[in-house]
Amino acid sequence: MDLVLHQDNSLPIVSVNVWYHVGSKDEEPGKTGYAHLFEHLMFEGSKNHNKSFFEPLQDIGATLNGSTTPDRTNYWENVPSNYLELALWLESDRMGFLTDALDQSRFDIQRDVVKNERRQSYENRPYGMASIYLQQALYPLPHPYHWPTIGFHEDLNAATLEDAKKFFREFYSPSNASLSIAGDFDVDKTKAQVEKYFGSLKQGPNLNRKGNMESMIQGKTSVTLYDKVLLPKLILAWPSTPRFHEDEAALSILASILGAGKVSRLHKTLVYEQRIAQSVGVGNSPSEIAGEFYLEATAAPDHSIKEIEAAVFGEIEKIQKEPPSQEELQRIKNVMELQRIRQMAQVGGFGGRANRLNSFNVFGGDPGLINTDFERYIAVTSEDISRVAQIYLSTRLVSLVVLPEPSFNQTEERVDRSLKPNPEQQKKFDPPVTKRTKLENGMNILLVEKHELPIVTFGLLLGSGASADPSNKPGLSAFTSSMLQEGTINRTSQEISSEFEFMGTQLNISVGRERTVISTAVIDRYFDKAMELVSDIIKNPSFPPDELDRVRKERLTSLRRLRDDSTALASRIAPSLIYGLDSAYGHPLSGTEESTSAFEREDLIGYCKANYDPESATLLVVGNVSLDYVKEIANKNFGDWNVNITDNQPEKPIDSLYLNPSKAIYLLDKPGAAQSIIRCGVLGPPRINENYSSLIILDHIFGGQFTSRLNMNLRQDKGYSYGYRSWIDWHQQSSLFGFGGAVQTDVTGDALNETIKEARRIISDTPVSKDEFESARESLVREFPSLFETQGQILEGLAQIVSYDLPDDYYNHIVNEISSTSLDAVNRVAKEILDQDRLVTLLVGDRSVIEEQIKTLGWDICLLDYNGRIISN
Repeated sequence: MDLVLHQDNSLPIVSVNVWYHVGSKDEEPGKTGYAHLFEHLMFEGSKNHNKSFFEPLQDIGATLNGSTTPDRTNYWENVPSNYLELALWLESDRMGFLTDALDQSRFDIQRDVVKNERRQSYENRPYGMASIYLQQALYPLPHPYHWPTIGFHEDLNAATLEDAKKFFREFYSPSNASLSIAGDFDVDKTKAQVEKYFGSLKQGPNLNRKGNMESMIQGKTSVTLYDKVLLPKLILAWPSTPRFHEDEAALSILASILGAGKVSRLHKTLVYEQRIAQSVGVGNSPSEIAGEFYLEATAAPDHSIKEIEAAVFGEIEKIQKEPPSQEELQRIKNVMELQRIRQMAQVGGFGGRANRLNSFNVFGGDPGLINTDFERYIAVTSEDISRVAQIYLSTRLVSLVVLPEPSFNQTEERVDRSLKPNPEQQKKFDPPVTKRTKLENGMNILLVEKHELPIVTFGLLLGSGASADPSNKPGLSAFTSSMLQEGTINRTSQEISSEFEFMGTQLNISVGRERTVISTAVIDRYFDKAMELVSDIIKNPSFPPDELDRVRKERLTSLRRLRDDSTALASRIAPSLIYGLDSAYGHPLSGTEESTSAFEREDLIGYCKANYDPESATLLVVGNVSLDYVKEIANKNFGDWNVNITDNQPEKPIDSLYLNPSKAIYLLDKPGAAQSIIRCGVLGPPRINENYSSLIILDHIFGGQFTSRLNMNLRQDKGYSYGYRSWIDWHQQSSLFGFGGAVQTDVTGDALNETIKEARRIISDTPVSKDEFESARESLVREFPSLFETQGQILEGLAQIVSYDLPDDYYNHIVNEISSTSLDAVNRVAKEILDQDRLVTLLVGDRSVIEEQIKTLGWDICLLDYNGRIISN
């Protein structure tokens, strides 16, 4: 087993990351999906910890996950550093002794969970099956990339427990693994612990690695699919190169030039100028033994795939003949540089340092490549771009079109593995210090200095959002904010995008019910320039009529496409049932087709005057800058921003929040849906309330983590769902406590019944137990330092301070508040929040299959249209 160590003591967190050099390409036809199935089975328990892998880790506030690709399977845990030994004990036990605990019941349940994941991620998702058919066409048999990582239903159904154990014995061993540990640890002690737990594990068999194997397609392969979608989509894929090939870097930059950002060639031509595409994306995807270069474009309404193809191949021909300019090339290199720096900010997780070290070690043979690999990209020239375009974007390709459906034996042990390690003493963690200042025009500034990396993340928080929409103009806030970067009195839309993308970044604008945040992250040398751009956008929006018309058409198309996506429909409609469809907190945040069609330029100007001003704005900054410097740059760019709030600012309704009193199931019919979406919810208290800590502990226990009651019942015990959760949407006024998930269509009634039972049990015969309470409370306390790992996380923490009027030192006290919460308080708020008479239930699914199932509950059934309005009872 390879061991890679990277020490970083800046936070009391350590990431344990294990890669097994096995993926779906190591399977065989007829036995697909095994590698991904083991991604699930590895969390079910092993010989000396014969229960959920999640339980002891979530109890200590850890985060963990795993993933599978055609080439590898990885598992990671980010744990408080005093629990490093626990993570090593758990990882070594499932590496060495998983099959001792793997029985038929666990195997069957996780197989059902995987089949539900396939339904949720592919079969019940718009365009979801396209990637599977594309893979089969691009890699004809016997190529081992032919089958999808998730496998085929028939192979999963035919798999046996013995098949699975045999697969495990072949591939899951120390000799086929790489262990990367990054974060806060002592090197010598950690080496000793790794030897203690992994040293005696049995070495696996010698494996014959598959060598590079290019796609065997010759000429063009055309595939046509039909799906329940509104718009046609074109996907083109060409064979490219495996990882670390000499042309990989140039191909990746070529993909970005063609399709990354608003000023990329294809977005500019297809979406912005010709307006024949709704969206476009391009990527280069190198794998271990082969690779692919792909392009996706979704047609705009009333435009054809033929038009898109002509434009796409026209742009490809241009770049084959004429190399890109130095400015265009440098823009992409800046983007990649910033992405690399931001990835380095995370010690763990899928994109963090521990995972990247393992990636370079397994695929590149040298974890040190993490420091030098980017040099390949810096060295790419404009001529390289044209050269690889000529070589790889040839006539050998797959063209896939998705059309709307027509209306019709163990070695001697040196350690007692049955003993669960005790943690070391937990390190004291002090949250980063928040510094505050103010400009003369009233604009507040909050800063957290982070000097480890040369980047700055900042956001302008505006104190209004969708709740400020006039009652007859739902979606105005979202529409207005989306137009801010479409032109100012100084810059055109394309100039704004070009300037951001040259800095390697983009502008993000998010609109909630009570706030709007305009944010970006830049290399620190561009901080002043980025701030100037943001100030221009907020102070001088011009809302050009031609851009307004274009954006309106794009948003109308997006609204119509919502009908393709059951999950999006459920998320859009559920608040309207709880707060009221026409209320400030229930109307669709993105508006309706009617309101979007009716917006005039004067509406946008009026909204800005009524809601955007320095006194209600706060500049949030995190990164490699000082407070004096931030204030200097902010004053230069925002100092002349004057208060211009009009007198006709709409009032936010406070006392008129809607409470639905009827016990009913609201059903939106989605014919042919492979899954049903269940959403339950009730009104809760505002974010600032004396029961906040009790509510987040309750959420943690009920559905807020993998080992919660809902998920353990509907996923782990029943296999109805890939994941079933609860959550709280906090607001200044009444918040929303929601729970639900996606379930198999044929068990919708049973799943809903179990959901209601769980809500009933926790407030009646099975209240929160002492063990559940203490585990959840300690988990929240121990995970607290991980909330400050990245600049983006810290920025969100600052945004919450502003949005909910919390003290600047709030994060210094919240842990004590959680720790002092009592079990009685949690059970009391459970009874208040999960009152069955206040529960609102929404189903999105195939009425012809699920209606009879849910009638047995004895509730009224109200049918909804796609806007969430009742059409019949």
